Parts: sequence; C-alpha cells; structure tokens
Amino acid sequence: MRSLCTILLLTVSLAHAQNPPQTLTATSEDTITLALTPTPLPLHDFTFNGDPVPTSKLHLKQLSPGIFEITSTAYAVGDWHFAVADAPIGVYGLGERFDVLNHSHTIVRNTSQDNGGPKGSTTYKPMPFFMSTTGYGLWLDTTGEATFDLNASSRDDIEVDAVASHLRIVLFTGQKTESQPTGRFPYILGDFASLAGKVTLPPYWAFAPWQARDYHQNQAQVLEDIDKTRALGLPASVILIDSPWTTSYNSYVFNPKQFDDAPAMIKHLHDQAFKLVLWHTSWIDNKSNPPGEKGFTDKLSEKSPNYDEAAQKGFFIHNPDGTSYVGTWWKGKGSLIDFTNPAAKSWWQDQVRQAIRAGADGFKDDDAEGNFQGPTADLKFFDGTDPRLMRNRYDVLYNNAMEELIQKDLKGNGVLFARSVSAGANGIGLLWGGDNEASFSKDNGLPSVVTAGLGAGLSAMPLWASDTGGYLGLPDTPNPLLLQRWTEYSAFSPAMEVMSTRNIVPWTFDTNSPAGTTPALDTYKKFVILHMSLFPYRYAAAQQAATAGQPIMRALVLNYQDDAKARAIHDEYLFGPDLLVAPVIDENTSRPVYIPQGDWLNLFTGDPVTGPRTLIAQAPADTIPVYARKGTILPKIPEDIMTLVPAEESGNKDIHTLDNRRVYELLGPAASTPTTITDFEARTLTRTGDTLTITGDKPAHIILRLRFQTSIPKTATVNGNDTPINPDANNIPTIEFDHTSTTNITWQ
Repeated sequence: MRSLCTILLLTVSLAHAQNPPQTLTATSEDTITLALTPTPLPLHDFTFNGDPVPTSKLHLKQLSPGIFEITSTAYAVGDWHFAVADAPIGVYGLGERFDVLNHSHTIVRNTSQDNGGPKGSTTYKPMPFFMSTTGYGLWLDTTGEATFDLNASSRDDIEVDAVASHLRIVLFTGQKTESQPTGRFPYILGDFASLAGKVTLPPYWAFAPWQARDYHQNQAQVLEDIDKTRALGLPASVILIDSPWTTSYNSYVFNPKQFDDAPAMIKHLHDQAFKLVLWHTSWIDNKSNPPGEKGFTDKLSEKSPNYDEAAQKGFFIHNPDGTSYVGTWWKGKGSLIDFTNPAAKSWWQDQVRQAIRAGADGFKDDDAEGNFQGPTADLKFFDGTDPRLMRNRYDVLYNNAMEELIQKDLKGNGVLFARSVSAGANGIGLLWGGDNEASFSKDNGLPSVVTAGLGAGLSAMPLWASDTGGYLGLPDTPNPLLLQRWTEYSAFSPAMEVMSTRNIVPWTFDTNSPAGTTPALDTYKKFVILHMSLFPYRYAAAQQAATAGQPIMRALVLNYQDDAKARAIHDEYLFGPDLLVAPVIDENTSRPVYIPQGDWLNLFTGDPVTGPRTLIAQAPADTIPVYARKGTILPKIPEDIMTLVPAEESGNKDIHTLDNRRVYELLGPAASTPTTITDFEARTLTRTGDTLTITGDKPAHIILRLRFQTSIPKTATVNGNDTPINPDANNIPTIEFDHTSTTNITWQ
C-alpha cells in the first residue's frame, strides 16, 4: 500500500451552492483527480522520458473559477506522457482539421504542415486543446509537437505525449458562477480563448468582400479588378495582390517590370474606396525558382537584394555550424528570419515598412508551418529555444511581428490574413484555410473546407474563411455549379474572398457555362450583396468572439452538446447566434437538414419549422438552406453599400459606403418570450409582440422591415406618432424613422 505521506495532497476548491465543490486533488502517487459532476476525472501515469513522475512533483493551482492548472518542470526538453481516464462520446477542437469534427477514437498530431493534397488529419493550424463530452476542456500548453491518442489505443484512457521541458496542463470545467452548470462547451471555449489569445478585431473594411487573383501579370489586371468590380456593382473593399509583386521574393519593392506605375495604380485603388493587401512570407531567397506563372520570364531576380545583409548580420535561423539555414519552399531556396532575435525582427519589420510606405493596408502572411523548418532538430535559434519547441511557435512569432506593424504603423487600420497559427496568434486578424481543391471532393474540396472551418471555430480561431471556389484549379475550373455552392457558403462565413490558381474572377466564372448565360456570376452577385448587407450581424458576432470566445461559424455541438444528432453534424452550423446554415456541398439540388430544438423559419421564404427534426431542404443551384430563429431581429445595412472604406479615407463620395442608415429585419411573428439583441454599435433592441424598443445613444436612420408576419401590418407608431408603413422594392412592409436615444415602435 502506498504511503500517503509521500504524496503531495494539494487541493484547490471552489464552493458552489448548487453543485459539489470543484476540486483538483492529488489522490495517489500517480493520479490527480478533477472533481467533475457526476463522475470524477483522473489524470494519471505521468512520465518524463519514460520515468514515472510522482504527483509530489506536480504543482496544482486554481487560476480562476472553473480553470485549473497542473505544472511541472524537467531538467531538459524531453518526452512527457500522461493519461486521462476518459472514454467520451465526442472530442472536439484540436485545430482546423479537414477530415472530422469529432476526433474520438482517432490519433491527432499537434503539428502544422503545408499540404496542398488530401489533408486527412493534417492542418495548417494545430491547437493542443480539446473539449470532451464528459464535461471538461483540456489545454496542453506547448509549442512543440504532441500526440493525442483519443481512445484509439485504449478504450479507457486518452493518452497524451508531448515534447517539452515545462509541462503545463490547463483544465476547464466551464463553471464561472454558482448558477452556471458545469461542462458546457460555450463557457469552456470562452475560458480557453481568454488564455490562449482573444480576438483582435480588424477594421470594418476587412469584413467587406475581397477580390484577389493567384497572380496579376501586369498593372492592367489590377486596374481591371478595381474597375470591373465597381462597374458590375459587386461590393468589395479589398484588393489582394498575391505573389509575385516584388522585384524578387520578399524584397518588398514593387516590380517595375510587372507594374508600369505602381504609385499611380495604388492611388487609383485607394481612390476607388479599396484597401490594398499584399502577399508575403518570412523567407528571403538566395536562389528562387524560375516563376511558374505566365508572363514572368526574366522579370524577377533570382536572389533577393536584401539576402546578403540579413545573412551577414545573423538574422536568419542557423545551422549548428553557425551558417544560415537554407531551406526549400515552393518559390525556391532561401532562409527564414529568426524572430527570436529582436534585431532580426526589427530589421525585417523595416523591410516590410517599404510596402507600407508604398500604400499597403494589410498583409497576407503565407507559409511558416513547422515542416518548413526541415526534418531534423538541428536548427539554432537566437534565444536558445530548442528547435523541437519551435515547430508550432515560429508562426506565432511571425504573425505577431506583423501585427505589431499593423498596430504601430497603420494605427490598427490594417489587417493580417494568416494561414498558419496556433495559440498566441489564433485571434489575430483573419485566417484562411490554405490550399484546397476546386471540387466537391470530401478529401480536399468544399466538404472538407466546411468541416475545417467549424473545427477552427471549436479551437478558438473564430475569424476563419476560405478561398471561394477552391484555390487549386482542376481541368473543369471554372465549374459554375461549384462556384455557386462555394459562393453561397462563403456568404455565410466571417469573410468572403475569391482566389484560384486559374486566376478566375467573378466576370470569368461562367467561361464554361452555356453561351449567353451567367449563372455563377449571377449567384455571386446575389450572395456577395447579401454578405455585405449582413455586415452588422457579422461584426456583432465578431465582437462576441472578442469578448466571449465564440466563433462566428458555430458547429452545432457547441450549443447543442446533449443532442446526439447535433453532435454528429459536421456540415451545417449556426452563423452567429440566430441563423442556421446548411450549405450544399455536392452536386445535388437538395440536402437533409437537421433542425435543432426550437421554432425556426426559412430565411428566404418564411416557411416555419419546429425542431428537433430532420427535413429534406430543396436547394436549386442559386439557393442555400438557411433558417432563422422565430422572432429574430436581424441587423443589416442597405444593399446599395458597395464599400466599407470610409469616404474620408478614400476621398470618394460617389461610391456608397457605410452611412447613418441601419436596417433591422424582424423575421416572423414574435417569439413567445421577448427577443433582445445588442447591435455592433451598442444599441439594444427588444421585441415583445408587435412592439420594438430601441435604446442607445448612437443616432441612425432606421429602416425597419417586417418580414413574414402573420398578417400584413397596416398602421404603426413611432414614439406615439403615427408613422406610415410602406412596401419597399421587394414589397416588404417597411417603417422608416430617425433614432437618437430611445425609440418605441408599435404596429398592427
């Protein structure tokens, strides 16, 4: 029998009036127990390099209500192992994963990898955090590679292995107050996000649609994107110029052989109420590949002019012999900036400043996955960090170095668009899902992207988007039906951006459509306008991400974890708090849709439906099944808004931008209990029956649309004064008035 005198009995407690006290206790020499309700959760068999680590060597602490920490420090970087006595129905999180949402009975590696092919369980964005349906969350706070064996090898235990010197495990129960139940995913995720990295909200204009190409051959194509987007009435605020655009990769100097007059081009872009985002990576090349893009022969230097300076000053990651590490990436051979070196980071930021001075408003941070550090652990970093701990740290340093410039040089009026992140950079700017195939493939096409975005959201990466239409073109690209379906999905995403290796743009979407028809462009225009009009709803959801850690695209399991059918769904989601979205991810014109508990109505037809139930939704190619909670107050802006760049920044008063008009759509009859929302400008709206009260000091001209009411309203009052109800262009009964501080509206 083990002697209790050899065991560290350190207990932390949280008194709770309605539930048993939450405690984390060393209950034996090899077991620590979290007192969950109804079943305690043991963590056991801690080892380092194969040797047992007794609980007396583990330090237990309560960080705050519902958050507990286990730490220990070893003499060197080595292999930690522990087990969690848990066999849950579901395990969710662990980063952006393209194969499944529920990782139960799988093995997941915590490492980032660039992979343009079928991705399986690989990811650009790993996150060593998961939520178990047993009722807790676990974060292994490490930047090294780790493995989570989620009952694949043991039916009784989750087995975790990690490379680290300092072991830190954070456990979340989700219980912050006495009235709060334990184990609820929204609270667990919110608590994790508060520690790992909450959202830094980009400016409004970053939430407008983006227009991009895989490459612009010349200045004329950039001008075409600017002018054609405006001429076609396609709302957008961002032009993204991807690679190449510089004299050599990451020289940060516009290439005069590509752009005849870059300053004039950028001025025109800004004058047309766009912002400019530029691609880059943290590589600097000493031997670039010949450009594979058409029209670039002899236009780029093989060696970047800033390479030698960085090498001579020791600003790159090094080999063991002190020479600069030279690695291979898709543009050739080069070296990676060592962001652990303050002087190297400062020098690199000065390089980027050349582009900012030229007019850049944001940057697409490509690359930085751990695989680009090579297969060995021989690299040397300035601060002495063991290279095994840099596999998932490098991208965090890279993205934060860029975000420093956005906050300092651009005064926060800029955006970061990142591919590879982990804890510490998960909430910076916008994220995109990497290189996916332009297909309906479950392995690498639209279905896998939908799953990946939901997994990212469950891992505290709430502002995630994809390349509309799929980045990797195929022989049938552009496929009009695929573009329609991906457009519809993107419209109900945090951000909407077009990008393809085939360099398609909306006005060339229908190259393969029957002559004289433009179904893909027509669908794009319909949904890009809807996406823009939903800006207030999307931005309010982004504010919830910043304050409470809730993603904009919410897998059903997040809010319905006790519903077995909801737990199994990986291709529909809540978009913000009130919309249920079921994208069509194959070539069919209908799909099954699971409707969770509650009263809902079709966003486009008003047809009511009550859950829980599964229905077959009809979805012709230009529609997507979307449902709103009964009584939803849906905040929007008018559909004529074409940009979110303020007129005082562009100097253009002809292109409609965000003004003082605000639209609220009341969807269906009122719910049985009052409905209250707070919009993105801090107005509070409460609907009770056929009355609406708006409070808040932000003045606005309100356009109130009464959609799908039981009967057509005939009369209305605003603050007691009779006010007309008029049909709008779509024959929707509409009330217009000016709001200052408090407004009461009634109708009948």
